[in-house]
Amino acid sequence: MHARHPVFMNPRRRLLGGLLLLLATLSAALAGAAQPASAAHTLGHGSGVLWDVDHASWIGSYRLDDGSSGYCIDVTKPQPAGSDVDYVDGQLSGLVPADDAARLAYLSRTWGDPADPFEAAAAQLATWTITGLAGHDQAYFARRANGHAGEVLDAANHMLRRADAAGGASRGATASVRLDLTGPGGSVTPELVVDYLAGPQTVPPGTHDAVVTLRGATFEDGSREASVPNGRSRGIRPDQAGATETVAAEVSYRDLPYGGRFRLGRNTGAAQSLLVTSSFGVDAGARASATAPNSLPFRPQVQTSTGSVVAEAGDPLADELTVEVHPESPTGGAWGVYTTADGSLRPIPVVVSSTLWGPFPRRPAEAAEPPADGPIVCAVETVIDEGPVRRTTPPCVLPAAGYYVWTDSIDPGRTPPERGGDRLLGWSSGFGVAAETTRVDATPAIETMASVNHQTGAGCVSDRLGVTGLPPGGDPIEVESTLIGPLAERPAPGNVPEHPGGAPVTGSVTTTVPGDGEYESPCIAVSAPGFYYFVFSATPGPRTASTAAASGAGRPATDADRPTGSGRTAPTAGSDLGEPAAEPDDGLVTAFGDWRVHEFESIEVVAPPSTSPPATPRPTPALPPGGQASPPPTPTASALLALTGTSVGDGGPVSIAAATATIIAGLAGLGLALRSRRRP
Repeated sequence: MHARHPVFMNPRRRLLGGLLLLLATLSAALAGAAQPASAAHTLGHGSGVLWDVDHASWIGSYRLDDGSSGYCIDVTKPQPAGSDVDYVDGQLSGLVPADDAARLAYLSRTWGDPADPFEAAAAQLATWTITGLAGHDQAYFARRANGHAGEVLDAANHMLRRADAAGGASRGATASVRLDLTGPGGSVTPELVVDYLAGPQTVPPGTHDAVVTLRGATFEDGSREASVPNGRSRGIRPDQAGATETVAAEVSYRDLPYGGRFRLGRNTGAAQSLLVTSSFGVDAGARASATAPNSLPFRPQVQTSTGSVVAEAGDPLADELTVEVHPESPTGGAWGVYTTADGSLRPIPVVVSSTLWGPFPRRPAEAAEPPADGPIVCAVETVIDEGPVRRTTPPCVLPAAGYYVWTDSIDPGRTPPERGGDRLLGWSSGFGVAAETTRVDATPAIETMASVNHQTGAGCVSDRLGVTGLPPGGDPIEVESTLIGPLAERPAPGNVPEHPGGAPVTGSVTTTVPGDGEYESPCIAVSAPGFYYFVFSATPGPRTASTAAASGAGRPATDADRPTGSGRTAPTAGSDLGEPAAEPDDGLVTAFGDWRVHEFESIEVVAPPSTSPPATPRPTPALPPGGQASPPPTPTASALLALTGTSVGDGGPVSIAAATATIIAGLAGLGLALRSRRRP
């Protein structure tokens, strides 16, 4: 049987071979990526001492063709002269423990290529001491320095002590960055701490430069990146937007001379590997951010509305507050904040001062400020310390009829500077805003009394009005007094007879009433006998109506005929309110009246005494025989014409005087009668 030619190999075996080759290639590539290496050739001795005994044993460094130097680390292997090495990270090679790697890195950085041969010999001895002396002591190798063996031994141990002391060998370095945003502007400070074998230690300021990159701020020159020495502060300018400033800083250090990464010249043959100078540096970086109130002013505002548009006297009235950010606040839509003692951020507190003005006799016109002499019901305060919110003020009690208006304001002086008061802008509302106006309708009362309660014959009667409860300074009302009668029977007090269809009306008169006081209506003529009574209705009068008596209007009651009161009106409040509000104003008084029968509003009119001539005397009969004469008849008094006093008989002046006295006495008696009370 002939042997199978390789060309005719099984296809499966060829495929498997290709895969193995591919895997080997990938493994090599990955190994190269994980352990970056470069090749160098060892030329020969560098700085050191050749032993005089055999003129072959060397203690010192070796020179490489790339200009580097290195110390042997494998005392049991041949000298590396003439061999090739690959550069790798010795810390990752697993050649020595981490702390020994830190010591080797420190030796190579500090004494990697000294010019003094005995210093190089000491560095070589210190390196062998770390990597292993193959069962020998230090003196065994130090003797290669010939007469300087003791000096080399001492120097090597000194190097090892330096490596273990503060500021010596290190495992690595840690960066940090500090942001300070207090006050206007702020600062950034990079820091660096080295993890020495003797313990961590902050690197002295200015030792290394860090690259600092800012977000949310710039350096004073306007850049966002700068080189800043460690431990040194650099001023920054946070971006100003919203209520806070948030700054982030990133700091990075490159190729720092710390840590345990040493450059290992790994021999490609059987000779010794080398601790090569120019150890790998370490990088360190950190990030930090901080948020603080910015320096922008903050302006709040209050959207307000009265708790009730219509109320009654004696009701409590509050102001409804919607506290929010003013649309023109430099902070945009964000509420201003301040930093508390524990470093947290809290909303700037504000105090809303609310004042209830009134009562005013008519709806006030809108104005930038309240009137200088405007009456004040009360002033209350509401503390807002949680930012935008809806709140209700403490209430005020409405004392009387009229219009009431809330105004609100925020005074920056009420907020301490340390709580943001130095950045707070003030605010105040306008006056007379419709949403802040409350109306309390008046409930006036009118007490009435007829000028007479008994009238003999024809005459003229009027209605006397005692008015209370009209808003001071308000518009007048028109009181229409209507005289019902004549009726055949006296109406019972308290009744409301049918009117006007079921009862006759003698007449009506109107009295203009500008305010509280006592007034007398124009009189109404009466002549027919019977019973009469007054009723009234009151309606708001025109704003332009004069308070003085006019044609057909009543007159204020005089002291002589006024039952009670002075008739003077109260002073007007808010005299500088200006023009009435453009919004419709129906006034504070609604129409009212009283159609009931009251005793002191009732009048009885009686016919005057008869004025017909006396009857002709009958003839006196003759006396009967023997009878006595009858006494003469008494003379009949002369009758008077009603209200004139003119005699129609022969009574003469005495009769006229007697009749006049009787009429005057009757009128006086009626004048002392009490007035009836009428209320709406």
